[in-house]
Amino acid sequence: MKNLPPLKSLNVFLSAAKNESFKAAAEQLYVTQAAVSQQIRLLEAFLGCQLFDRNSKQTKLNEKGLLLMPYIEQAFEQISHGVNEVSLEPNAHELRISTLHSVTSTILIPKISEFQDLNPKLSVQFSPNNKLDTFENQDVDIAIRRGLGNYPGLESRKLLNDTIIMVASPLLFSGDIDAKDVFKHPLLEDTSSDIQEVINACCAQYHIQPNKLKSKLKTTDALPIIQSAIAGQGIAFVSKVLVDEHIKNGHLINPLNYVFDSPRTLYLVAPPHHFKWEKVKRFEVWIKQVLGSH
Repeated sequence: MKNLPPLKSLNVFLSAAKNESFKAAAEQLYVTQAAVSQQIRLLEAFLGCQLFDRNSKQTKLNEKGLLLMPYIEQAFEQISHGVNEVSLEPNAHELRISTLHSVTSTILIPKISEFQDLNPKLSVQFSPNNKLDTFENQDVDIAIRRGLGNYPGLESRKLLNDTIIMVASPLLFSGDIDAKDVFKHPLLEDTSSDIQEVINACCAQYHIQPNKLKSKLKTTDALPIIQSAIAGQGIAFVSKVLVDEHIKNGHLINPLNYVFDSPRTLYLVAPPHHFKWEKVKRFEVWIKQVLGSH
């Protein structure tokens, strides 16, 4: 096999290429700009060609550099994945969880002390985020997301079979509850496509025209919808697991006992090797027990 250039030079090349700046690469790598220039010169000498077009304002890859760039980038990604597969569990005493805002507030924060009592040496950090992390920079160990479980390049493990239900404050009703009276109240509307499907299905069942509903709030975040429903500001359609505790303590009711079996539910999501880590295994067992009680 042909001799390869020094790994250090390739890493410097990758940083300089991505940043389009030797100075920025030096700052990223915690070396001097002269050291970056030296490594690039060594790599160019090894390859027998220049890789950058240099001028006083900008440093850009030339044709040869653009050709080389994807190969080096892919190689370092493969090295990183391989190291992750065989390395010891990183930050074994710290569990970093990326979760939906609604899951953080309604499930994890009220219950996480139980997990910490079982795992006193493990520090838990939440990163509320409605977008799925890429896990590339290792800032997150595990994520909880709601969907169909198909996340390319990641492993997903179903946490429960969920349903969507109608909720409202019991303060809005007295005596027998009639469907027409229910739909006179403002709709606290989750504009996510799957919830829109539920709203339309419910309206069809009760012969209500969806465009006749009065929306008081529109958002894709379930948390403000749940809070507004508890405050008596209208009716809403939400994931049952998010409001179970509020229904148990009487803050919310399902006025028409409406239930929609949703194909979407909560999943644990991460790169496959993360599920081999002891801290993630412990959290998976615990969260399934918590959600299994709902």
